[in-house]
Amino acid sequence: MSDAIAVLGGGHGAHAMAADLVSRGFTVNMFEMPQFQGNVRKLFETRTIHASGVIQGTFKLNMVTGDIDQAIDGVKYILIVTPAFAHEGYARLLRGRARSDQVIVVYPGAFAGLLFRTVFGDAVCPVIAEVNNLPYDTRLTAPCEVAIYGYNKVNVAFLPADKGPGLIDEMRAIHPYEKVYSDVLEAGLSIVNPGVHAGPCLLSITAVENSPKRSFFLYEHGVTPGSCRVNVQIDNERKEIGRRLGYTLTPIEDFTGLREGYTWQELYMSMHGNISLTPISGPHDIDSRYFTEDAPYGLVPWSHIGKAIGIATPVIDSVVNIYNVVHEKDWWREGRSADDLGLAGMSLEQIKTYVRTGGPGNAPDLASR
Repeated sequence: MSDAIAVLGGGHGAHAMAADLVSRGFTVNMFEMPQFQGNVRKLFETRTIHASGVIQGTFKLNMVTGDIDQAIDGVKYILIVTPAFAHEGYARLLRGRARSDQVIVVYPGAFAGLLFRTVFGDAVCPVIAEVNNLPYDTRLTAPCEVAIYGYNKVNVAFLPADKGPGLIDEMRAIHPYEKVYSDVLEAGLSIVNPGVHAGPCLLSITAVENSPKRSFFLYEHGVTPGSCRVNVQIDNERKEIGRRLGYTLTPIEDFTGLREGYTWQELYMSMHGNISLTPISGPHDIDSRYFTEDAPYGLVPWSHIGKAIGIATPVIDSVVNIYNVVHEKDWWREGRSADDLGLAGMSLEQIKTYVRTGGPGNAPDLASR
């Protein structure tokens, strides 16, 4: 494979990704949207990232640019490392630009493959791969400086799923993906963050709002027996959705190393005091992505998919409804729906065909959406 890779995004994960890839000999083109370039002005000037932790060193990027055509020219793999709210903007930016012989990889996905396919419509759409988590526990500590506390095991899926076997061996040079999901629907149901953050965030809202006065570390202060009980119930509900669809979902087990059928006590012991997780500070306000990404792009589509196939999700729904009040928003309306994913009106068999082949089959005409 070519050693040139594009990394789109300018946050914690994108910095860690770029530093990691350069450390392993890749040539990295980094891109940031114009509205966020002020946050990475120094990176534009120096093209240099200083990493500490499990990856250490000073790493020079090939380019840092706001020109998307320049960023993706000559690369096969386009890695999008951003919060989920940015996915649609990147899909619209890449529509008509990405070539059929390129591969777009989204970290983490949150049903991004289906969203990209819908946005691309009748335009040329390359293979979309989505990953269930960031490969790193990481935080920016200063401009151009990133602390990488540890690695996460990650899994991947492809749209069309049929393209996965021909790509996975080459892609493991980018990351050692543990397994390939059967399709992007399974991957979207397997994203880690909503199932990890929801209980601790929900039950720590007052502590989060007081964090300017008192330091708050989610895995130290928010992971409690009660919040772990909430997380177990959320995970049980999404696993029931998965079973109806023919999947055996193990995202929390993959993240923590726990056995299937883990208890809340085991979940608590795996996260509270974890050497990689405990140093991660925050969230520091209720507008953090721990709330405003996990609800609309994780919990909401899980609930919608559950309802479509007759699976009730009372705990997931309760978390979203409380967040609606706290944020004074309607996350049900703002979150990812079956329409956004191009699945509205499909039968289960049609959905399965669509995610396997990427072809419309009996699906709605995406180009007309």
